Amino acid sequence: MARGPILFDLEEDAKPQPSVADAPAVPELDVEAPPPKGQAMQIAARLAARKPSRLVRMFWALAGALVTALVSITAWTFVTDLMARYPLLGWAMTLLIGAFLLVLLLLSLREMAAFGRLARLDGLRHDAGEALAQGDLAAARSVTDRLETLYKHREDTRWGRDRLTELRGDQFDAEALLGLAESEVLAPLDRAATREVEAAARQFVRKLSGIRHPSAATQEPFDRAVADIAAVAARMLEELPPRKQPPKTVPPNRRRNLAAEAEQD
Repeated sequence: MARGPILFDLEEDAKPQPSVADAPAVPELDVEAPPPKGQAMQIAARLAARKPSRLVRMFWALAGALVTALVSITAWTFVTDLMARYPLLGWAMTLLIGAFLLVLLLLSLREMAAFGRLARLDGLRHDAGEALAQGDLAAARSVTDRLETLYKHREDTRWGRDRLTELRGDQFDAEALLGLAESEVLAPLDRAATREVEAAARQFVRKLSGIRHPSAATQEPFDRAVADIAAVAARMLEELPPRKQPPKTVPPNRRRNLAAEAEQD
């Protein structure tokens, strides 16, 4: 047996090296991918906007009535047992439950009044559009009367309402009368809402940038960002559909300082 070095020829088993021309193309990094269409959110929005069927409404009505009955019976049993054992605690609990029901009633009345106000606003907008389209001066006068009644408790519209009362007799067509009502009564409210949008945009930019008092170097980009965000917010508010329920809190444009500014304008 030979004990010397052994040479293996591997040339036949060697695989050919891949060519550079056969390599896959490198994707372009500067080409933007198509933005997501948000199909899941669109489906969820369509499902949420779908009107429930009569059977579903009946189910929720019966479920609410059942829960209300069970809660009422439980509360009544608890109070009567407590009064039988400890009369003083029973009367105290009765007063607490009565106060709770009174506050709940007041909240319900306030919500109903807010819904009624929204309904009146929608009716005013619809009737104003009809009067403007038909050129009906009598209908326009009815709309302005209802508008004055709606805002008679708003101190920031007092000057505009007085001007409308003073000048409405000089208007002889529906378009002029409705334009006067818009400029004298609604324009101050629009300016107050615009100031609120700008203040919200400025607060957002402050939180995002961490700059509370811009310097000379940051003033221009800061103001440009505020203007851009305010414009986007205003366009969003214009494109939103009418509210189906009143806001949970009092609108910011009812603050005293904004009311005073609107009255000065």
